[in-house]
Amino acid sequence: MDISQLTLASLLFISALMIIGASPSSVGGGIRTTTLAVMFLTIKSFAMGRRDVKAFGREIHEEDRQKAFIVLSVFLVGLLLSIILISAFENSSNIELMAIIFEVSSAFGTCGLSMGITSHLTLPSQITLMVLMLIGRVGLIAFLFSIRAREKVSHYKYPTERIIIG
Repeated sequence: MDISQLTLASLLFISALMIIGASPSSVGGGIRTTTLAVMFLTIKSFAMGRRDVKAFGREIHEEDRQKAFIVLSVFLVGLLLSIILISAFENSSNIELMAIIFEVSSAFGTCGLSMGITSHLTLPSQITLMVLMLIGRVGLIAFLFSIRAREKVSHYKYPTERIIIG
């Protein structure tokens, strides 16, 4: 099937599915369905005025909620940065933005789908896609833990300050 013949809405939908990815015990890439579920459940609990997040008769640990938002945030920043980088590298070519978004989503989600532009990309763009595939294959949490500094014990505490968010 020639993916480049799909409509814009279909390409965006498939890109979203590739970004979400697979379930946690599979070998697929993406942010994982559980990460997305934890994020939605956390938002729902916040909107209902609750501090705790519950699902299926269990409470989701605060650290897991924090990890979900960190993974999603880093994933979206990486996705956006990659799209911007490849768009900048391919400035002289006439490659559509949707094709770049699709390629980046596929690389990050390790799906293997393509609109057929990969061979026409410059070397820096191809290297960017390779790095995304590596991060997607290893997994974002594993990648973040591999570059994370050791946790340092603080011997003092600053006063807590509330700030305006949003």
